Amino acid sequence: MNALFALLAAGMALAIAGLALSACSEVEDVSGGGYEPAHVETVEGAEVQRVTFTPEGARRTGLRTVTVRRSGSHRVVPHDALIYDPAGTAYVYTRPAPLTFLRVPVDVDRVEGDRVLLADGPPAGTEVVTVGATEVYGTELGIAGGH
Repeated sequence: MNALFALLAAGMALAIAGLALSACSEVEDVSGGGYEPAHVETVEGAEVQRVTFTPEGARRTGLRTVTVRRSGSHRVVPHDALIYDPAGTAYVYTRPAPLTFLRVPVDVDRVEGDRVLLADGPPAGTEVVTVGATEVYGTELGIAGGH
């Protein structure tokens, strides 16, 4: 009878250890393999860099985009799309390709509630980042967040 209990106890210990290891496998695989949620590339002749997220990096960041609209002579973006650099220059991040983002300067004419009317910027129909714009900016500048 003692041998049966010892065998059951050993089996339970192995099962618990297996569950603990399987629960950590995604984290270990991702962080142990040098996983990067995005990479940054130099854009020849530009002061900005191209940021490309992995599908998982974009999902975890929660990136969302909207299309620039036209209203009269202005292009309109949500206020959440605006990023300001330390010098006060306003930008938006465009999405020229899936999971790829490029910072573009904009000239803000005025803000009306949560809408920004642009005197100059990307053309109507261009996708711009709204949710996650600060994360794209931090990625472009190499500002790492801690977990």
